[in-house]
Amino acid sequence: MKKTEAGKQQFSAEKLIDAAILLIIVLSFALLIFQFHTSGIKTAGPAVNSFFILQPQSVTEEVIPEYAGIRRSYQFDMSKLPVSSARTRHFFVYLRHTIASVEIDGKTAADTGENRNVFHIGHTPGNYWLSVPIYDIYYEKPFSLTLTPVYHSVQNEQPVFYLIDREPLLNMIVLPKEMPMIAMSFFVITTGFFLMIIAATIGLDPQERERLLYLGAFSTAGGIWKLCGLSAATLVLDYTGQQKFIWNTGVCCYMLMLVFSLRHFAVLRSDDSSLTAKACCLLSAAASILLLVLQALNLAELHETVVWYGIGMAVLHLLALLGHKPNRDEILWLVPAFLSLAIDLGIYLKSGSISTAPVFMLWIILNLFIRGFGFLRMVIRRERELRIKDEELRGAKIQTMISQIRPHFIFNTLASVNMICEENPKRAAEIISDFSQYLQSNFSALATSELIPFSEEMRHVKAYLNVEAALYEDQLSVEYDTVFTAFRLPPLTLQPIVENCIKHGFGRDTSSLHIIIRTRQTGSGAEIQIEDNGPGYDPSPDGAIHVGLVNVKERLNLMCGGTLQLDTGSAGGTLVTIIIPA
Repeated sequence: MKKTEAGKQQFSAEKLIDAAILLIIVLSFALLIFQFHTSGIKTAGPAVNSFFILQPQSVTEEVIPEYAGIRRSYQFDMSKLPVSSARTRHFFVYLRHTIASVEIDGKTAADTGENRNVFHIGHTPGNYWLSVPIYDIYYEKPFSLTLTPVYHSVQNEQPVFYLIDREPLLNMIVLPKEMPMIAMSFFVITTGFFLMIIAATIGLDPQERERLLYLGAFSTAGGIWKLCGLSAATLVLDYTGQQKFIWNTGVCCYMLMLVFSLRHFAVLRSDDSSLTAKACCLLSAAASILLLVLQALNLAELHETVVWYGIGMAVLHLLALLGHKPNRDEILWLVPAFLSLAIDLGIYLKSGSISTAPVFMLWIILNLFIRGFGFLRMVIRRERELRIKDEELRGAKIQTMISQIRPHFIFNTLASVNMICEENPKRAAEIISDFSQYLQSNFSALATSELIPFSEEMRHVKAYLNVEAALYEDQLSVEYDTVFTAFRLPPLTLQPIVENCIKHGFGRDTSSLHIIIRTRQTGSGAEIQIEDNGPGYDPSPDGAIHVGLVNVKERLNLMCGGTLQLDTGSAGGTLVTIIIPA
């Protein structure tokens, strides 16, 4: 029954993983279909000339000493454009690390410069959509836009100017271009978060839990980083006025992603050779914190230092890889990761848009299925097999323990009680009481697979020894030195050992047998010693004591990680030492 229930539980967990994978895939495709469907509905409504891509009437450049060293002014003539009778249009332009100022009829309509009370990431307003409402009276007035690139990397970008409403811009222009990357990002974020929850909730060993946890964290950070680089994210969040936080969030997730990559790399192997990878991971985390502190103190620019940070992370990954002989898993993690990042970087530099660089996200998705869900299903299947084998082993142990109840011991006990009844009825009653308690403890132990208190095991042992003492009369004596009893152990641990002492302790030169049972507390748990003054332990393969002691040793290891060791006692007999971990 237990084996069947364990199998059903593991089977259900495996089916749950499969259902979650299928659900995530279906939801991702449903999101794609829904977005394209709604885009089609919304783009069918606007009439001709509902939006315009504006061309500046003139462009002037000015050399300045600060920022990227250049400032451009764009003048627009909107007098020839038809006035919108439906709703007020907006002037939109997507800018990356560029300060903007808009003037209409000589008056400032928008300003993202540092002299404004606006949150900046260092000296840059980040990536954002500049939006200015264009009312009917503005079409006949002078309209100018001044752009000041903050960094040299963006000084040659040519922005596109739209005269459009927000919803058509989002549904007609931005989403159709960026929807594949948005869908992949949301899929990676959701799946990575799901893996982190699974790693924290199901029963896995520490290394397996860390593998899933850091893979999920790596994927989630990578998905957020990619999502923050899309213009759709800033356009949507522009409703709340918090779009300038996006670039900072993306950079932080980029740094976290590389830290989690090194941490995941460190747990791909469990031996001491992973110390190099762990040291590199700590160094990368320290570098990330240092960069954020320097940015907060306005002593460094993340946009400029993040490039060197990426190069440094590549070096740390290489050091972690070469710190020991790499295995296949480590190579298949690092090489494709940086190769896909390099391909994406090349695509981005050529096209100027992160939405056209999907290689890294595709690699993350592949890892989520192979290293994430594939590894998770393998672990669950292995745990199910181990649980079934464990239940089968427990069943076999029970059968072995049942066979240890010696029929001749029962017969001898009953015969002795029969003889004692005539001479000493009171003594016979005591033996019958001890014998009943012994049998009751034996059968109770056979019915449980849990650890029991030491005091309960000692009651069983004392009941057994009282019966044996009655059979052997003055030839058997027992000494108890059990000062430490606050621990638990598998049932039927001591009784088979004591029975073994009696069975093999009366040798040719042993007229009386003395057994000592000791316990003491150690730094790692509890120690039990059973020592006799018999002929000693025979380590030969045909020794008759092997079956019972091997049974006890295997149950100790199986149920509590305990150990059993045989030695020669101080009096020349046998010394059995049992270690029970805390």
